[in-house]
Amino acid sequence: MLSTRSASVLLLALAACAESRDQGSAPAATSAPTVVSPPAPAPSAAAAVQAPDDLDVAAMKKALKCPPDAKSGPCTVLSAFSTCSPWSASVPSGDGRWIGNGHVVEGGKTLEEITIVRARRVPMNEVGPGQLPVRIGIADIAKEEGQAHDQADKLIRALARGDVAARSNMALEHVKKRETWPESFAMKTVGGQIYAASQGGGFICQGPRQQLFLVRRAATRGSPGDGLYAELWPVTW
Repeated sequence: MLSTRSASVLLLALAACAESRDQGSAPAATSAPTVVSPPAPAPSAAAAVQAPDDLDVAAMKKALKCPPDAKSGPCTVLSAFSTCSPWSASVPSGDGRWIGNGHVVEGGKTLEEITIVRARRVPMNEVGPGQLPVRIGIADIAKEEGQAHDQADKLIRALARGDVAARSNMALEHVKKRETWPESFAMKTVGGQIYAASQGGGFICQGPRQQLFLVRRAATRGSPGDGLYAELWPVTW
């Protein structure tokens, strides 16, 4: 027979085993299910891109202190923007080029230059959301180009009259064969003008005789009116 002390030890051991079995057989607590919210739909590219505003003609005229009856210079280009038509920036050949008289305003002074513009069609996979499938190039014919610069005025006058330019004109040859252009992407503005991402932003619209009017704000402006103002005529279309 077990002694009283041995019996007590045995009873305590049996009780501990029973408690251990009860705890092991208890069902594990079930955690609450995790709720995963679906990701918010990403905005479409078209909705994320807004059309640029039109050129603020009134503000530019005020900056240049344009008289109401301006007959030449930057102010005549700005006046044309008040009545010109939207331009599609699309040319049948895929490579259109223009030439005209440009007026560069900087620090209160106006310098004259021969401005040239190119519109080159590009595939849709080369443009971003909201952009047109075209690249706009804006450049000039410098005096260092020699005869191309010297004969530019004659070419511009002929094109403005609707005449056929002489093939021997070196300015015509220069514009047609130029290969290097500082190109930028283009978008439609709210009112249908063409916005070119060149320097401080360029705006182009079309005149009544197929000419283009261009206003490009300077990249750095000491005055709000600093920039390029030009009327251009088609050389190739």
